Amino acid sequence: MKHFFFGKPESQLFGVHHRPRGIAKKPTRAVLICPPIGQEYIRTHWCLRLMANQLCRNGAHVLRMDYSGMGDSAGCLQDMRSLERWTEDLLTGIERLKELSGAGTVMLVGLRMGAMLAAQAAGRSNDVNSLVLWEPVEDGESYLKELRAMHRRMLDLWVCKMTTPNDDQVEEILGSRYSRSLIESISESKNDFSKIVQPQLIVVPKQPVVNFVHPVSGIQKVVLVDEEYNWNDLRSLETAWLRSQTAREIVGFSKQMFERLDQRKALAAPALVPDAVSDSRSDQDASPSVGVTA
Repeated sequence: MKHFFFGKPESQLFGVHHRPRGIAKKPTRAVLICPPIGQEYIRTHWCLRLMANQLCRNGAHVLRMDYSGMGDSAGCLQDMRSLERWTEDLLTGIERLKELSGAGTVMLVGLRMGAMLAAQAAGRSNDVNSLVLWEPVEDGESYLKELRAMHRRMLDLWVCKMTTPNDDQVEEILGSRYSRSLIESISESKNDFSKIVQPQLIVVPKQPVVNFVHPVSGIQKVVLVDEEYNWNDLRSLETAWLRSQTAREIVGFSKQMFERLDQRKALAAPALVPDAVSDSRSDQDASPSVGVTA
């Protein structure tokens, strides 16, 4: 593991490069992990680190990075004005990972808001060969509504009535202080994953039921996982960051996707997702060994 800073000198991004263990795969495989934001970034940090270790054991170069204003990257969260800045950070991360690995294209693995950002970056880059969208945020306004509701419940746990010092410039949500401009940007954000041209694996829980449909046959696979967690339930939130079962399944599926990409010798070609189905709602099997065809 190598820690370093990269990007523009005036706004350095923090990254961690996990090199492949043993003999690296040919052609070179590279994965950029796109983390969530706010308290979800903190809670899932360990899980994503373990996933990166598993991916590099499977022969991939992996880059974990912090967005501007988050983690160890330069800047302050409340100074961030829009999601555009974080999308640009991912594009910078793609270029840096290509340099580190020698790969021509990379896979993006995004969790929650990181999945939304990954989808936006994929739409602007020809260097993304596939995506893993782990419980992606589709609608920013609904996402903020859920966070604010949990924020209010958290404050109600205190003996005395608590409030957070919000004003017309900044709003605090679950310990993170966002500029009103960034809040507006999140609120207005929506993702239509059916418009993504790269092969995509969407990982969501069995409950609640979420439907994904892509107009191109074979480009999208939806995997339903059976782990018990809920991002919006205070009682189960503390276990949401463990996620070991789902992480292992994602590693298995990413390996299969790379193998399919290698077999076709066309990293940007469609119809490469293992065992893609025309009606993703009928897919009930989350086993990583299912559905890979030669």
